[in-house]
Amino acid sequence: MSAPEDTKSLIPTVREVQQMFAELLSHGDDITWDLLSSNQAEILRKKVEDFEDPEEKKTNLSYLIYNPKFFDSIWKQRKFTNGQSLSALFFVMVVDNVSDPKLAEQSRSWSIHPVFRCRRCVDDNTGRNCSSEDCCMVYISQYEAFEDWNTFVKYTRLPKGYMVTPYRGIYKLIDGQVELEAHYIWERNKSIYATGKDRCITPDSLAAAPKCPSHTPIIDPKNTFSLIRSFMVREWKFCSCDRILYLLLSQRDGEKSSDASELSDSLLLFTHTINNRRLALEMIKEQKYHNILGHELKMVYNQISEEAKRIEGKVDLIRSANEVPSKKELDIMFRTKTKLKGLLIDRVRKEEINLEDYGSAFQKHILNNESFDNLMYSMCENLEPEMLMLILKLTQTFVENTREELWQLLKYHFSTETILYQIILCIFKRHSDLNIKDIEEQSSDILRRVRYYFAQSCPNSPPDLLTKCTKCVGYYHISKN
Repeated sequence: MSAPEDTKSLIPTVREVQQMFAELLSHGDDITWDLLSSNQAEILRKKVEDFEDPEEKKTNLSYLIYNPKFFDSIWKQRKFTNGQSLSALFFVMVVDNVSDPKLAEQSRSWSIHPVFRCRRCVDDNTGRNCSSEDCCMVYISQYEAFEDWNTFVKYTRLPKGYMVTPYRGIYKLIDGQVELEAHYIWERNKSIYATGKDRCITPDSLAAAPKCPSHTPIIDPKNTFSLIRSFMVREWKFCSCDRILYLLLSQRDGEKSSDASELSDSLLLFTHTINNRRLALEMIKEQKYHNILGHELKMVYNQISEEAKRIEGKVDLIRSANEVPSKKELDIMFRTKTKLKGLLIDRVRKEEINLEDYGSAFQKHILNNESFDNLMYSMCENLEPEMLMLILKLTQTFVENTREELWQLLKYHFSTETILYQIILCIFKRHSDLNIKDIEEQSSDILRRVRYYFAQSCPNSPPDLLTKCTKCVGYYHISKN
């Protein structure tokens, strides 16, 4: 944890680190969650993998095939949220060189530990409110899971020292300053019932991150032992969480990441979006990593918050995942699914499409311009103009006629580009010949199927199934999903 005296001035204090996290991960007094439907497990898996220790992977064969226990502990909490996952990442910082909790926040000798909180209870059983304020939440570290905050604080097996954390794992800014509290952790046996391996982030690991070269997997597919051999000869890249945190926390000017792909991948920790290349390129170009990322996240939560104000009752802010893949992946998908490959067809350029023709709601609910533009460019390059216009019209119809109804029912935000993507997937699956006449005739069925896709990802249990919690003001239901 400690650092040489001559470099300590460059290391941010515990409060400065937690201030940065709060500015990125909070939205006023709101409680925020990231939603994953039951078929989006890989997004959470990618987030969790960012905290794996590369040294363990190289030296311990049992870790060469992905250790799922940390992931599984988070994923199985879907039983409290109707089979969908509602979680939020926060960070606990441990200081072991002070004897006074008031000094812990100013320490420059610390370790960072990722913890996920998962929604367990909601404070109302009528279905009107979907808020977890003052309710039990499940807290999952790399060691264990606890179903309420007090038990987590009292029995956590995080390292010995003062644990500095936002209260209940919820980042809040009070007059612009992060609200923190400190609890002392006594040394405990970590070897019993551990749910994952010890992976902490320290000033030393952050300082080493930009100096460690990245590596790509080396796979040998030639024989029946290729899987084991590939793991045995694999060179692992340095943890991407260390790289992104170094860039966000560095107090020196001119710190630069030259690898846009790697930065894009690591941004998933904060954005809940699988494709962040444009954001990564902007961060590298401007070298203002914290400001640009903070602006992006604030824009997203502001839009979700504005919609939440229209709901009668109080709701948490829920951010759904953006699964729209990269431009390259989209092009492969289109060319594989369409029969237009190699044919000379009239195409329309994206710049020739006037989005005002598709209504104000269509434009208003575009949340990620990169994902939307990727979809538009891929459609323009691979579809006939009539098909492209039909898909946009179907998206407009859904946004104007169905989206509001679903928002009131589900109480979470989903964007124009997500709707557009799901309509494309439905057409490719159900109408692979891309017959425009058939698609027009079946447009109601397509919109019905897309509506069902979103409706089945509702994280809220039916009110009549909720049971009063004995530990808090809320109610919960354990589903069989």
